[in-house]
Amino acid sequence: MLILVLNKDGKSWSSDFRSTSRSFYDLLELLASTGLDLSTISLGIWTASAEQFQTMKSASDRLPIARVIIYHQEDTDEGAAYENRHNPQVQLARRSGLAKLRNRLMLSTLQDEEHLLWLDADVVELSPGVVPTMLKHSATNANAGIITAMCHQNEMHNYDKNAWKLNSPELLGIIPDAEREDAVAKLVATRTMVPELTKGTNDSAIVALDSVGGTILLLRADLVRQGLTFPHYNVVGTTWGQTGWIGVETEGLCYAARELEGGGCYVLGGSHHARHTDWG
Repeated sequence: MLILVLNKDGKSWSSDFRSTSRSFYDLLELLASTGLDLSTISLGIWTASAEQFQTMKSASDRLPIARVIIYHQEDTDEGAAYENRHNPQVQLARRSGLAKLRNRLMLSTLQDEEHLLWLDADVVELSPGVVPTMLKHSATNANAGIITAMCHQNEMHNYDKNAWKLNSPELLGIIPDAEREDAVAKLVATRTMVPELTKGTNDSAIVALDSVGGTILLLRADLVRQGLTFPHYNVVGTTWGQTGWIGVETEGLCYAARELEGGGCYVLGGSHHARHTDWG
C-alpha cells in the first residue's frame, strides 16, 4: 500500500480538542494505529515547508516501512491558504490546485503497490480496523475500487461534505448553460449524505456513492494505471467550449472512474470512521 499525504506547512497538522498542536510524528503514530504490516507500506508526502521537509527527513530515517518519498516545493499557491480552505469564493481554485498536487504526488510515487490510501494531514484518529476493512472489500468486490469512510469531528457528526449520493435523476442529463447554477443548488439540496446512507448498517456493509471526499480514501492502484486522476476542473457536463458545472478534485473522481474496470465508489457502513481535528 502507498499512503499519500499533502502538507503545506506546520499548520496543516492542525490541533485537537486538547488544544495541543500536532506534527509529522502524530501522522506516524496514526499509521502505526492501522494495524497494518508497516514493512508492506510506502509513504509519499508533499510539503511546501523547508522546516517540515527537514523534520520529515529526520523522523523517517529509521522507519520500518518499505519506502518513504518526500517532495519539497516552496512558494506554491496551489491548494490556496490553509486558513481560507472553507471560503466558498475560493473553493474552485483551491480544489483545482489540490487536484493538481494530488496527481503530481500520486503519479510520481506509485510503483508496484496494489492500493493507494489518501489521508488528510489533519485526520487525527481512525476507528479500529477501518483500513483492513477497506482492503477486504476491495479484494472481495470487483467493483469497489474507490472506498471512503465517514469523517467527523467531536462537535460535527459529518465533516466531509464531499461524500454523497445523487438523488435527483433529472440532473443526470444535459444541463443548459442558463440552468447550471440552479442545478448545483438542487444537487446540494437533494443529495443524500453519508450519515443517512449508512444509518442502520453494520460494520460489514458498504454503500454505493456518486462522490467521495479525501479525508480518508482508498484507491485500487489499477485504476490509476488505467488512467484515473483527480479532475482539476468541473468535469461533469464538460463541452468543447467550457468546463462543467460540478465535479472538481475528489467530487469528480467517481464520475471520471465510472467507465473504468472496477471504478465503483463506496463508503463503509456501521461504525467505521475517521476523526478530523477540531481546530482549523
